[in-house]
Amino acid sequence: MLAFYQAVQSFHNPFTDVFFILLSFLGSEPTYILLLAVLFWNVDKRFGFRLAILFLTSMAFNGLLKNIFNTQRPIGQSGVRSIYLSSAPGSSFPSGHTQGATTFFLYVWQRWQRKKVWLGIGIFIILGIGYSRLYLGLHWPGDILGGYLVGTFIVLGFERLDEALLKLSISLSSKILLSIILPLVYLLVYHTREGWQTVGFVIGFTSGYYLEDAFLDYRERTRFALSVYKTLVGLTLLGLWVWLWHPLTQHYLWVYLPVLSLGGLWTSFGAPYMFHCFGWEGQLDGEESAPTRITGRTGKT
Repeated sequence: MLAFYQAVQSFHNPFTDVFFILLSFLGSEPTYILLLAVLFWNVDKRFGFRLAILFLTSMAFNGLLKNIFNTQRPIGQSGVRSIYLSSAPGSSFPSGHTQGATTFFLYVWQRWQRKKVWLGIGIFIILGIGYSRLYLGLHWPGDILGGYLVGTFIVLGFERLDEALLKLSISLSSKILLSIILPLVYLLVYHTREGWQTVGFVIGFTSGYYLEDAFLDYRERTRFALSVYKTLVGLTLLGLWVWLWHPLTQHYLWVYLPVLSLGGLWTSFGAPYMFHCFGWEGQLDGEESAPTRITGRTGKT
């Protein structure tokens, strides 16, 4: 095992260190939150919602497996060079970064599998993040392989349950209640910094999705320039909100729960409502190209 590590880490310099740290950061929760916002605001809100549910489920299961196996990381082992230690809390198996990347990008690729560019990007990110965790000396090879396998199985299993579970005929209040309770249950096994972040965001994101679906029906597809503009506005306001509370979150992890719950609510309801009010959304079927401001689902102005 140490011989394998020596082979992986035989070539390293400041440039490759920075490159693999950045690549590993692509597998962290803030990256996925940003991508979910972009998907929801511009591409397919229902797919973004399903992806958020899938990702939380995968990360909760990852936390459960880490607690069960409780394996030690290679950090501190003789002959292993470990850096970027802040990204490696808790146990080692399976790799959360690798499992998260596999879950997220495999599901995205299945949605757009006809576009080979997404296949190439997905393969590069999934394999690259796994290799980066080895290069950085934060996981054993078995952790990486386990992350790939668990992530793949979760995506395949979710596909079978997706339509049945997400189309249950229940009241809006029941949906919002489940959106709060179920992520909090996940927090019991996923109580790292990343766990507080993800659970908080998903509570707000899923609750906001149900509110948006019931009262707003935001139309996400717009021209490219407008999509870029509204994404920059939405992410800037979200970033300012999170930055405002940053000092507190560094001392009290639980603060992430209300802060990112509101951040998730902004992503799936607040920002779409603002875009809707400003007319930054797609047109209803049959609408003419002239810009109009729609104030409700009925089409009345």
